[in-house]
Amino acid sequence: MYIKFLLAAVIFLTTTAALWFFNNKNSEEASLNACQDDRFCSFNELTEVYEEGEDWEVVKSTDGDDRWLVSAIHGGGIEETTSTLAEAIAGSSYPYYSFKGRLTSNNFSNLHITSTHFDEPQALEMVAKARHHISIHGTSGEERETFIGGLDKELKALVKKHLEKKGFSVEEAPEHLDGDHPANYVNKTKTKQGVQIEITRAQRKAFFKNGDIRFQSRNDASNETEAFHAYIKAIQAAMREYQ
Repeated sequence: MYIKFLLAAVIFLTTTAALWFFNNKNSEEASLNACQDDRFCSFNELTEVYEEGEDWEVVKSTDGDDRWLVSAIHGGGIEETTSTLAEAIAGSSYPYYSFKGRLTSNNFSNLHITSTHFDEPQALEMVAKARHHISIHGTSGEERETFIGGLDKELKALVKKHLEKKGFSVEEAPEHLDGDHPANYVNKTKTKQGVQIEITRAQRKAFFKNGDIRFQSRNDASNETEAFHAYIKAIQAAMREYQ
């Protein structure tokens, strides 16, 4: 009886150890593969290939209410219009951060670092000081839609309410865009939460005359449509109400 018990215990411990090993290995592999669609998994990797000022730049402002941060970590040519929107939302009232791609082409495929791996030092410093955070992103889509995610449920509800009041279509973000991971840049605030706004390409094109979101167009304020200004005002209204 004692030998049978001992054998059963050994089998149980061996099986448990094996399961832990494989689960841990799978977890590590999943973490490593999380950025497999990106060329780089970290900012340091990116800087080994691309030069600041020539291929990319950081644009930021610390003016305004330091409880807040409005960001566009995939700005410039990476996810077009996102930095233009973020800067307009922040204005002089809120701190602002953008990492902008400046390549003549293929900014997304070369400079996009997924939000759970984005670790540019100035970005991390700014988000760590903020309590509330709105991060603007772009996604594909032929319909004019906004997908909203992040861990700040109260602010999410307010943003949705004010955007819908202005006539914009807003949906809960699907899993691959939901910004719910604690390691996501949007949630690295003092409160460990934020709001991630994913705007379809169709909606972003509607923010500029003739749907032109090329560099020259989106950097010319005279090309901004009424939809652009309505979108900005809606998010600003949500931020004011949240306070």
